[in-house]
Amino acid sequence: MEIISAGLVSAPAEVAEALGLAEGAPVVRRQRRYLDDEGVVALSMSWLPGEFADSAPELIAPEPLPKMTFGLVEERTGRRAVRRRDVVSLRPVPAEAAPLLDVRAGALVLTMTNHYWDQHGSVTEYATDFLGVDRRLSAEYDMP
Repeated sequence: MEIISAGLVSAPAEVAEALGLAEGAPVVRRQRRYLDDEGVVALSMSWLPGEFADSAPELIAPEPLPKMTFGLVEERTGRRAVRRRDVVSLRPVPAEAAPLLDVRAGALVLTMTNHYWDQHGSVTEYATDFLGVDRRLSAEYDMP
């Protein structure tokens, strides 16, 4: 895994809507690229309310986190992720992401977008993963 960037930025419209914030509000943006012997597995972008950087400054450092994002958020803010929604779709690769995925801007790739809600019903994280070319998305679950 490579940390591409981490910091506070102004929320684009899609992110602001997902997090329930005003467009342009400060948000944490973390961008990571996952690689293996065959190349790029995925490019992952996580967005969190900017206020989280006050209690968890690691979120805006371009370094691996000591635990998963939602674990760090819970530890520092008390906001525990209790619900998640995943949406799988084909989306065009944004121009700034294309070189990181080794594809042309606008190419359609498989994506997974995640929303995480806390115990109060507020979104604590919004994330999108752009899968690398010829990568598959799979999940395995225990059935009750």
